[in-house]
Amino acid sequence: MKTDFSIAHPPRKPRDGSAVLIILVLLTIMVALAAANTATLNRLRQRVKIVGQRQTQRLASYSTNQPVTK
Repeated sequence: MKTDFSIAHPPRKPRDGSAVLIILVLLTIMVALAAANTATLNRLRQRVKIVGQRQTQRLASYSTNQPVTK
């Protein structure tokens, strides 16, 4: 007895692979956005650290308990 596989598995249409392509494009975009966000957050952390250090230095000069000399 011969089995006809063409009935059980019809030939694929060309558009069947387009869903995979769309998913890959979306994943690529998401990875690019995540990488850009990570880089931006690192730069922001560095900038906040620098601003904090400058403020600490500026405020340290005001908070000394040294007498004023003339």
